[in-house]
Amino acid sequence: MRFLAFLFVTGAAVAPFAAAANEPSRVEKMIFAQGRLCFARVYDSAHLAAHPHQKVERLFFMIGKDKASTYWEDPNLRHSEESPHKHANPDADASNRDTTHVAALVTLRGAKKPENVSGWCYKNDYDNKSKASLQCGGECDRHIGGLRADDDAHVIVDGVGADLLLDPEDEEAGDVTSRLGADDKSFRLERRPIEDCVAEANKTNSPYAGLGAPLRERLKPDVPFCYGRDYSPQHLASHPQQQTVSVRVSRDLRQIDADRAKKLLSDWPDGASVSASVTTRKNGKPATLKYNCTPFEDQWQCSAAFCKTGSEADCAPQDIENAKATGCTTGESRTIYLRRGEKDFMMLGNANMGLQLEAYCGQEKKTQSDDKVYRLEPMPLSACEGR
Repeated sequence: MRFLAFLFVTGAAVAPFAAAANEPSRVEKMIFAQGRLCFARVYDSAHLAAHPHQKVERLFFMIGKDKASTYWEDPNLRHSEESPHKHANPDADASNRDTTHVAALVTLRGAKKPENVSGWCYKNDYDNKSKASLQCGGECDRHIGGLRADDDAHVIVDGVGADLLLDPEDEEAGDVTSRLGADDKSFRLERRPIEDCVAEANKTNSPYAGLGAPLRERLKPDVPFCYGRDYSPQHLASHPQQQTVSVRVSRDLRQIDADRAKKLLSDWPDGASVSASVTTRKNGKPATLKYNCTPFEDQWQCSAAFCKTGSEADCAPQDIENAKATGCTTGESRTIYLRRGEKDFMMLGNANMGLQLEAYCGQEKKTQSDDKVYRLEPMPLSACEGR
């Protein structure tokens, strides 16, 4: 369940609280008044011994209008307003957004940390048999459960699906160890301070969270940057399998202006344009590709597309540039990953020939040996010019 652990789907929304013909439930009133809520229950050994078919040991349930995650690269995903970091897109924190988000933090018996199933809740307008006032669902069509409150101190989550934590790929492979038990269908949770849920959610943070602010905050949407590394003869002599002599990752004023024209700056870093160039032992001149990036968990996933002039009426200029640089045709792409490093460093991941290391089109070929990960440092803009 690691994939987009804090992905909040925005396709469903709670009905407006102001609708006179539809009186909000107790849960909705609490969310409306306080913004976000935390409920939890931790089962002791005696309870678990008496319920052998219950696999859930800890359940924390965070619900409300908060959208934040200090540690993730998507500015719209957040779980702590106490973050010292500011978001590039202030609209991400708008208090009047009407989608109600949920994060169910589930720890099974013997597990060292919780699994995070995030999604959204919406008014229960279709299940007349359920007493729930809200229905909550997650990614991959998972049903987190129905939610109701009989008082201000407790909520009941029922109808929890047995496959809540089950990864479809694991299930297809026959691994159903994360399937919930027969006694994991309904839970009565007590009210907790929001800090308790934030602390539980932090257990699922990226291992890179301790390295400081994410790239989306270190880098600004309207400010050029240049990162790179030049390898010494001594380093190359000790790494004979490494092709890369020099590498750069940059963003220039032309790319910023193009993103501004497409109105992408407010959604930074979603859609951000960057360039990556490498100089190899075989080719003494840098080869450059243009990429578009998407925030993906704790990284930026950046892909370079290719479009031959004349083959497509709507070829993007940078896709034409990529085709000229590689000879690759329409429909092919290369992908690299960027993430924060310690201090001011940036890490570049090149798992499947995402960089122009050789004349190769497509990503089926795995990157060999020492050209998979690069530790880049900030450089003057002039170090990336002319590449």
